[in-house]
Amino acid sequence: MAPVNVFVAARGNAFMTEIAQWIVEAARLSGRDARMVDGRLPHADGSLNLVVAPHEFFELFVASTAELQRAAAASVCIGTEQPGTTWFDLTLDAARLGRVAYDINAHGVDALRAAGVDAHHLRLGAVPSMLSAARVDRTSDALFIGGLDQRRGRVLADLAPLLVRRGAQLHLSRFDRPIRADTPGAVFGADKHRLLSGSRTLLNIHRARSAGAQRPAYFEWARMVEAMANRCVVVSEPSDGYAPLVAGVHFVEACAPELGATLDGLLDDPQRLRHIADAAFETVSGPLALRHSVGRMLDHLEHDVVPRLAVHAARRIPRSTRWRLGSSQVMPPVRLPAFRPFVETRRRAKSLAMAESADVRRIDGVRCLLRHGAQQHVERVETFSYATARPAVTVAVSLYNYADAITNALTSVAACEGITFEVVVVDDHATDRSRAVVREFLDAHPDVPMVLLGKDANEGLAAARNTAFAAARADLVMVLDADNSVYPNCLRRLADALGREPDAAAAYGILEDFGDARNVRSAFEWDVRRLCEANYIDAQAMIRRSAWQRLGGYRGDAEVFGWEDWDLWLRLAGTGGHARLVPEILGRYRVGQGSMIALTNLGHEDALAAIRLRHPALPWPEARQQ
Repeated sequence: MAPVNVFVAARGNAFMTEIAQWIVEAARLSGRDARMVDGRLPHADGSLNLVVAPHEFFELFVASTAELQRAAAASVCIGTEQPGTTWFDLTLDAARLGRVAYDINAHGVDALRAAGVDAHHLRLGAVPSMLSAARVDRTSDALFIGGLDQRRGRVLADLAPLLVRRGAQLHLSRFDRPIRADTPGAVFGADKHRLLSGSRTLLNIHRARSAGAQRPAYFEWARMVEAMANRCVVVSEPSDGYAPLVAGVHFVEACAPELGATLDGLLDDPQRLRHIADAAFETVSGPLALRHSVGRMLDHLEHDVVPRLAVHAARRIPRSTRWRLGSSQVMPPVRLPAFRPFVETRRRAKSLAMAESADVRRIDGVRCLLRHGAQQHVERVETFSYATARPAVTVAVSLYNYADAITNALTSVAACEGITFEVVVVDDHATDRSRAVVREFLDAHPDVPMVLLGKDANEGLAAARNTAFAAARADLVMVLDADNSVYPNCLRRLADALGREPDAAAAYGILEDFGDARNVRSAFEWDVRRLCEANYIDAQAMIRRSAWQRLGGYRGDAEVFGWEDWDLWLRLAGTGGHARLVPEILGRYRVGQGSMIALTNLGHEDALAAIRLRHPALPWPEARQQ
């Protein structure tokens, strides 16, 4: 039998490397000599040359167009991408040059055939390495693993109350770069199988689709098969191309608005859950096991394709052949700077607004001096239970003109379970009824350890947070803005994460957006390179008080106005520290056009330049491109 070479891009997505590894494993189980190759191009040498994810392999391999085309002609492309995407179009360019192609999804097969390619279906199934080697208790009710886009974020936000109650884990990534095995937060191989074997269900939510898409989204075989191999029941939005699996027998299907109720009902029916898990496992590891479909594919290729492949590959490739691959190997075009109208006008507007704010604070200080004999006076109000409390966590709430929202924030904290806590509210001399509303809350909740620190001169957000940290009696401090809220398990989950990881300076959970938009945020693992591109971690996090002291607290100068949180995270990164993501929805973030954000964006360019100058040793995007 001819040996099998499975080619995959060395610098491509680890998802594709996993599929290549499964094919190698299945080929060996079918009695073939198989290996994975990533350091050379295929050529017609009598071997069975399979190129997994050709859109990545030929795009990322450094070679001339002629060399890439000759290699594609000597290969059997195995497509992995959705029709209608750029990646599928690149796959099509390579597949046209070969004698035959395969795709892991029936949609892809149909699209390749429609373009004139002799295409066949390689149906994925289980291989032994998919099964978790560790015996893990199913401690999680629901699990989501996948990339985050606007649609998925909106659906997850709508499901948040259920996911919180069920203790769901969300392992999210971005589509903006290849996901590799060492990408922070990525889960592959044994780690992924351990997660699947520890969860009762896998939630499958489709990505946003192109406008005008008619047929249902395609069934994501790779993700589904791994879940089924670990007896984790798939709960999916409607899909196409899943035959011979049967919805309701091997997995559960529901439209987005019904996903929550469907998941809830399934989890409350352990007998049905077990029957679906067993049926799916027996099918994907039995009649649909990958060794069967790979064995049939290799037999077909050896008897009908390889004998004619050398002649086919030696033919001169017509110049008219469409070939869009390899574009990333050429020098990028020179681009004009981004069009930013009215830069000077916006810069001047920000300067005037900041000057006005400084004048207001000076006036506040003078009034306070006349009234109290000092430029700052702090009114202190405590609940009855505050003095004797021994909190494990201090919740630090900064407050300025949120009289209509602060009660909701404090109510959410008061409902926290499983841990002792205190609440420190710093009123930064609000001009509305904020302080009165907090006093009313303290009067109504004497059993909640709380203290109100009311400043009679405004000092800004950074100073308010620093005041709360200084007053904290616990070693762990949870930062909470007055218009946001936490779920009841938030404090316990974050404190546990810091207990498990003593060298982590902070811990944060995923936040559900509400208000003007629905999505999730603070959803990705600590990644210094991503942090240098933009601040993706909200202030709503639990920070060790010792780390706050070591970093010098929050900075409140004009250069980082509105970016106080980002500046703190960058200082943490610059000192070699890190924060830990707890992959659960633990809080809520109000989305609105806040005045601070609007003011920050007026001078975006200047603020960004200033913050980069403060942290020159960090891997800013331009430095990585050189």
